[in-house]
Amino acid sequence: MSNALFLFDVDGTLVDAGGAGKRALSRMFEQMAGVPEAFRNYNFSGKTDQQIIRDAWQVWLSRDPTPEEVEQARRGYIALLLEEMARPGYRSRVLPGVRTLLETLKSLSVPTGLSTGNIEEGAHIKLAAVDLWHFFPFGGFGSDSADRAELTALGARRGRTLTGKNIPDHRVFVVGDSPLDVDAAHRAGFVSVAVMTGWSTRDEILAKRPEFLFDDLSDTPTLLDALDVK
Repeated sequence: MSNALFLFDVDGTLVDAGGAGKRALSRMFEQMAGVPEAFRNYNFSGKTDQQIIRDAWQVWLSRDPTPEEVEQARRGYIALLLEEMARPGYRSRVLPGVRTLLETLKSLSVPTGLSTGNIEEGAHIKLAAVDLWHFFPFGGFGSDSADRAELTALGARRGRTLTGKNIPDHRVFVVGDSPLDVDAAHRAGFVSVAVMTGWSTRDEILAKRPEFLFDDLSDTPTLLDALDVK
């Protein structure tokens, strides 16, 4: 087993879910609060689902949601996400190079997990739809914490526990597409591997100074060589 560990973001890094999550969250909030299109101008990139829900309540209702409302929002969102992804003509796609990279890391016995703002059920639904979920036996999720650095650190701890290896922080690679992914990696003490497959500009990503930046994940040999993963 290689002395490295990878944590991947989901939306914009592994998959393009065709806006299903945004539509489901918008419909959920309209059902609960009566506000249509509440997220029309909202920047979802890198945010945790917990933060998105809290932001909606604060902006539109001028308060934090209660624990009961958070649970109702979670259930409503998951039901509506499944509904959105079952619509005729809906398509989700795996982003360039992702499947080859994951299969290569598996062949090298490099552990791969998730570091995502999605609640765990949402990540499962999105990745299972494109047959990627089985690559990720551990992770940190938006259901674990509203803070990206906290859930990223938790994902690494779970990976270390599962593998039984104390993989050093400088060999934990956090792959993501947003400035918040880069920031979370650094605050957790890990290495940021940024990709330009999401919704952020190159200047926005570079401002956070990721250790590595790739246009996408399509060149597996070059990426693994740069990260010294064998």
